[in-house]
Amino acid sequence: MADEQKLTKKERKELRRQEWQEKAETQKRNALLKKWGIIIGVVLVVGLSVIGLIKLAGSSPSSSSSAINLPPVSKNDITKGDPKAKITLVEYADFQCPACAAYHPLVKQLLSEFGDKIYFAYRFFPLTSIHKNALISAQAAYAAKLQGKFFEMHDMLFETQASWAQSDSAADTFVAYAKKLGLDTDKFQKDMTSDETKNYVADSQNQASSIGINATPTFFVNGVQIANPRSYDDFKKIIQDASR
Repeated sequence: MADEQKLTKKERKELRRQEWQEKAETQKRNALLKKWGIIIGVVLVVGLSVIGLIKLAGSSPSSSSSAINLPPVSKNDITKGDPKAKITLVEYADFQCPACAAYHPLVKQLLSEFGDKIYFAYRFFPLTSIHKNALISAQAAYAAKLQGKFFEMHDMLFETQASWAQSDSAADTFVAYAKKLGLDTDKFQKDMTSDETKNYVADSQNQASSIGINATPTFFVNGVQIANPRSYDDFKKIIQDASR
C-alpha cells in the first residue's frame, strides 16, 4: 500500500513536471513568435519607408514649366558666358542660404568645365523673412557689380557665408571684402545702400515671387525648371542632355 502511494506521488510529480515543461515550451514559442513578429514589423516599416522615398524622388517633377513662366535672360541680367551658347542656366539664389552655398561649388565647376557652352544668369531672391543678412549681402554683390566685380564678390560671399551669416555688422565685413577685391570702398559703401541697388534687388525678388518661386536655389536650364541635382555628376548630365 505504501509502495502504491509512493508510485502515485511519483506519477503526480511526473505529471506536474510534464505540465511545467509544456507550459515552458509554450511560453518559449510565444516569445519566439513575438520576437519574429517585431522583426517582420520593423522590416516592413523600413521597406515601406524606402519605397516611399523612392516614389517621392521618382515623382519629383524634372521641370515645372507649366507652372513657372521664366522671364528670358536680358541685358538687365547679371550674366557670365556666351549669350549665343546652346545652354542657358538661370539660378535664383540667396547669399545667406546654406543650400545655395552648398550648390555654389557645383555651379562654379560646371561653368569652368563647360566654359562658353553655358550662358549663366544669376538672379537675386533674398529670403529676408528667415535670413537677417540676405538683403544686405545681395546689395553688396550688386555694388560690386557696379565696379565690374560681381562674380568675384559672389564667390567670396558664398565661400565665407558661415563667417557673416549671423553677424550684426555684415556690411562692414562686405566693405572689407570690397577692399580685398581692389574696389573703391567709398563708392562701394554708397552703392551698397543706393536706390539703384535697392531697386534692382527688389525687382529681382518681386519677379521671383510673382512667377511662383518660393525656395532657393531654384535652377532653370533653357527656360525649364529642374529638380535640384543630388550631385555634380547629376547636374552635369542635365547640362549634357540639354546640349544634345
